[in-house]
Amino acid sequence: MKIAIYAITLNGAKQAKRLASTLPFADVFVAPIGQEAYEEAQTLTLPLSSFLAPKFNQYDHHICFFAAGIVSRMIAPLLQDKRTDPGVLCIDDHGHFVIPMLSGHRGGANSLACQVAKTLAATPVVTTASDVAGTLSVDMLGASFGWKLDPRCESAITSVSAAVVNEQNVLVVQQAGEQTWWPHKRSMASNVQCHPDLSSNHLPEHRSQLESLEPNKWDGLVLISDQLEPKGAQQWEDKTVLWRPKSLVLGIGCDRNTPAHVIETGIRLFLNEHNLAHQSLSALASIALKADEVGILEYSQASQIPFVTYPAQELADIEGIENPSEYVKKVTGVASVAEAASLKRSSTNKLVVGKWKYKQDGFNITLACTRIQYDEPLARKKWKNWLDEVVKINAHGNEVVEGFECKPKHVDLNRPMLYHRHHLLVCEGGRCAKQGSRNLAHDLRQILKTMGLDKGDKRIKISRTHCAGACRNRAAMVVYERLTQHETPINNGVWLKAIDEFTLEQWQALFDALHTRTPLQNILSEQFFAPIEGAKECLEELKD
Repeated sequence: MKIAIYAITLNGAKQAKRLASTLPFADVFVAPIGQEAYEEAQTLTLPLSSFLAPKFNQYDHHICFFAAGIVSRMIAPLLQDKRTDPGVLCIDDHGHFVIPMLSGHRGGANSLACQVAKTLAATPVVTTASDVAGTLSVDMLGASFGWKLDPRCESAITSVSAAVVNEQNVLVVQQAGEQTWWPHKRSMASNVQCHPDLSSNHLPEHRSQLESLEPNKWDGLVLISDQLEPKGAQQWEDKTVLWRPKSLVLGIGCDRNTPAHVIETGIRLFLNEHNLAHQSLSALASIALKADEVGILEYSQASQIPFVTYPAQELADIEGIENPSEYVKKVTGVASVAEAASLKRSSTNKLVVGKWKYKQDGFNITLACTRIQYDEPLARKKWKNWLDEVVKINAHGNEVVEGFECKPKHVDLNRPMLYHRHHLLVCEGGRCAKQGSRNLAHDLRQILKTMGLDKGDKRIKISRTHCAGACRNRAAMVVYERLTQHETPINNGVWLKAIDEFTLEQWQALFDALHTRTPLQNILSEQFFAPIEGAKECLEELKD
C-alpha cells in the first residue's frame, strides 16, 4: 500500500513525523517552513493543487495535515470513480481529528483513519453509516478474502446498503466461499438474515434455497455465489449485490506448446457450459511437467490467476478421480492430470465438473473443476479471548459459560431480546428435575433448530425456570403466545404435565401446532394437560 503524507505548517510537520514513524514506507512531503521539524522529508512546493495533481493516482492513500476546505477544493477536479479513487485523509495540524474525505469505505480510508488516530491519540471522524453502526457492509463483505463484486450489481449496492442501515429486511445467501466474513464476535443486526445455501441438494427437486424464497418479502439480497447465473437470482436482479468468492480450482492439461489464445477460449467455453464464474477461479492446477508450459503461463499472467503444479507422485493416489486414463498414465506417470491436480489443490475428493475435452487448431486441452470447501460455520468458530484462551461461542456470537451450550458469559444490558412468537417455560425445580425435565431445554432447542423455528418471526423461545409451583403436575411446562391486537389466543397460558414422557414425534407435532396456531388439544392426549382450578369453562371453550 503506497501512502503519501503532506504538511504545510510547522505543527503539521511535527505530526507528520510522528505518523511516519509507524508508516516507514510512506513518502512524506513538507513545506519549507516545516522542514526544520522534519529534515528527512521531501520538499512540498506551492500551489498545493499543482503539486498533488500528478501524484494523485500514484498512491493508494493521501494523508493531508491541513484544513478540510483546502483538501476538498484541491481534490475535487481529480475525482473519477469511487471504485478507483485513492483514499484521502484530512488531519488538523495539532493531530486532534482524523477525517476520511474520500474512498472511506471501499477505498479503505475509514480503516486507515482509525489506525492513524490510534498513532496520534486522535479522534477518527468516520461518517459512513454502516461503519459507524458496525453493521454489515455489503460492498466490503468479501474484500479481505479477495472476493470480487460482479460488475452487474453496482447499481444495487447503494439501495441494499441503505436497506441495511435503515433496518429494512436484507437476506444473505451463501452458496460458496469462506463463511467467516462476519468479523465481529457479536451477532448481526436483526434485520439482516443469513440463509446459508450450501446444502441446496437436500431440497425437493434439487432446487436451491434461493429459488424457494419470495423476493417481495425482502428489501435487498447479498448473494455469494460462484455460479455464472445463480439459479433463482433473476427475480432479485434489481436488488442483488453479487459477490464472487475465490472458490473454484481449475485443473488443466494440454498438448505441449498449446497457444494462450486456445487455452483462453477453452476455459471460457468450459465455464459458460457449466455455469461457472470466471471471477471465482482461485487457481489453475496441473502436473509439474507443465510448469514451463508457455501458453498456460501467459494465460495465468494475463488473467491474474495463480498457476500451481504438483509432482506426479503427489497426484498418483488422489481420491475422487472419475476418469482415469491409461494413455495419460503412460505419458505422465499418473492416470489423471486435470482432475487429480484440481482435487489436490482444493483438498477435496469431489469434482464439480469431471474431465472435459476441447480441441482447437490441432491442440488438445483437458479441464476439470473442484470447489474449495470451508467448514467453519458463521459465528460458531472458536475464538480466543483476551487471555489468549480458546473459548466457545454461541449462535449469537457470545462467549459461553463453561459447561453450558449457549449461556452467555457476559451480558450486554443494552441489547434487546430476540423476537419470539411463543415462549415455553420448562420447570426444572427439584421435583420436576427428578421427574426428567433437567437438561430437556437443550434438546428442545436442537429440535427447533432442525425445524427452522429457532429464529426470525417463527421463533419459539425455550426458557428453564426454577420451581413453578406446580409440583403435582411434574414435569411441567407452560406455553405463552405473543399476540397482536386483533389475534385470538389459541394456546396462550396452556399448562402441560408429564412432558418428560413426550416422544420426539410428539415434540415435533407440538412445535408444528404452535407454529400453525393449531390448538394443542387437537394433537395431545388429555392426560398431558394440567388441570387449572376454576378454569374448566375456559378449557371447554378452547376445545370447541
